[in-house]
Amino acid sequence: MNTSTALHYRLQHVDDHTLLACDPPGGVRIVEAFGDVAMADHIAIVVPGNGHHLGNYFTDRGPVSPRTRGELVRDAMAAQAPGERVAVVVWVGYRTPAGMASAFSNRYARDGAGDLARLTHYLPRSAHLTLIGHSYGSAVCGLALPAARVEDCVALGSAGVGVSRRDELGTGTRLWAAQTETDWIRFFPHGRVGPLGLGRPPLHPAIQARRFGTGDITGHCGYYTAGSESVRNIARIAVGRYAEVTPAGVRAVATAPAAAMEVAA
Repeated sequence: MNTSTALHYRLQHVDDHTLLACDPPGGVRIVEAFGDVAMADHIAIVVPGNGHHLGNYFTDRGPVSPRTRGELVRDAMAAQAPGERVAVVVWVGYRTPAGMASAFSNRYARDGAGDLARLTHYLPRSAHLTLIGHSYGSAVCGLALPAARVEDCVALGSAGVGVSRRDELGTGTRLWAAQTETDWIRFFPHGRVGPLGLGRPPLHPAIQARRFGTGDITGHCGYYTAGSESVRNIARIAVGRYAEVTPAGVRAVATAPAAAMEVAA
């Protein structure tokens, strides 16, 4: 499947799923909505990293599954903003790197950024939009930002947001980031030379993201741990409760044990 073909966004109900886009059989891209995106006050767009595609999207039901994470974020948003309408879009709208070696290339992020930006203009203009990129997905989000319509962007366990300077990310978007002290992503080479490298990480002084707390989670894949301070903070950002976001270094309540590190991100 040639994923250089632009995604065509439209709401469609297939079986028990609400899809915004889907490649034909043999393709890799799928975009699913959880909640009523047409009427939502707040919409979070979850962008995963390595190893996720249409072929394993519905069969993978583990803790690193994009669908599991999307539903968890939606429920956390609802808990943080009772009475407000919330929705989540899980965007596997690009060909993700298959493994660590291919993740050194920024080609996948560059190829997907345009489609991600277009999604933000398809969604209702009245909704508060937040991009949430994990691992390689944060580079897709960063490269999409200049053309996107979003109020907030959250980078989780990010090796780089695709650029070298904050002004390359456009203006008008609040940039947030989280990274645990035990996340191996901190050893990923930084910078960008042509098609190689993902730029600077969001916590670099040249990018200036606001760092928020993650509680007791550990590793690279624990940011979406159910009941964690990490998920609560992601949800607070996604519903605009900025004053309630806890900064890094503040001890939060105990959370459930974090999932073991997975190859998929």
